[in-house]
Amino acid sequence: MQGFRALLGTVMAALLLAPVAALAQVTVASPGPCPAPACASPIESSQLQNLSTLEDEIKAYYQNGSYDIELSGIEADAARYLDKRVAAGVKKPALVLDIDDTALSTVGYELKNDFGYDPKTWNAYAVSPGFPANAPILALAKHAQAEGIAVFFITGRRQPQAALTAKNLAAVGFTYAHLYLRPVSDKKPSVIPFKSSARALIEHGGYDVLETIGDQWSDLEGGYADRAYKLPNPMYFIP
Repeated sequence: MQGFRALLGTVMAALLLAPVAALAQVTVASPGPCPAPACASPIESSQLQNLSTLEDEIKAYYQNGSYDIELSGIEADAARYLDKRVAAGVKKPALVLDIDDTALSTVGYELKNDFGYDPKTWNAYAVSPGFPANAPILALAKHAQAEGIAVFFITGRRQPQAALTAKNLAAVGFTYAHLYLRPVSDKKPSVIPFKSSARALIEHGGYDVLETIGDQWSDLEGGYADRAYKLPNPMYFIP
C-alpha cells in the first residue's frame, strides 16, 4: 500500500453514498481516482463537496454502524456461495483475502491521522497496538477453513513487512495456507499484475479459487477467481 495511497475527494463521497452490492463480480475496469473526462473538464466550486464535511461523513459512516452492516451483508453472501460450492463437491477450494481494510481494519489509524498516511507512523501502529480484525471477514475465513477451504492472503504490503504482518494476523486469530507480499522490486504503477499473478500461482498449485475479496478494485481484477467481492472503503484508493 506504500506509495499509492491518496484521499479521493469527491470520488470518496460517491463511494460513500453509492450502495455496495452484497455481491460484486468484477466485469468492468475499476474506476480511477478521477476518471476521464471529469478531470479534464472545467470544474465549478458548486460541484465540489467541502473536505471537512466529507471527512465528517466518512467518520460517521464508520462510527454509526453503517460500515459494519454493509460488511456483514457481504460476508453472509460470500459464505452462502462457499457453502454452495462445497456442497457441489468442488475439489481443492481456496479463498483469497486482501489484508488492509479487508482482513484487518486500519480505520483507527486513519481516524487518528485525519485520513493521512505516513510510512513511519503506519509501521509503528502496525506493531503497536496493531490493526484489529474485521470481525465478519475473520468469521468468513474460519467458516471456510471448517469446510476444508484453504485461505490465502495476497497483500500490497511489501515483503520486508512480512514478519509484522504475520504477527498481526496471528494475534487476531487468522490462520492461512500462505501469505503473498509484494516484492520491493515491483515498481509497476498498479498492484493488479502482482495480485492476479499470485492468484494464478495458487490455481497452478491445483486450487480452485472460489472467491477473492478486497476493498480495492485492484485487489480483484486480473482473473483467476470464480467470484469477486468488493468491500467498501471511502478512505483511500490504490490503483
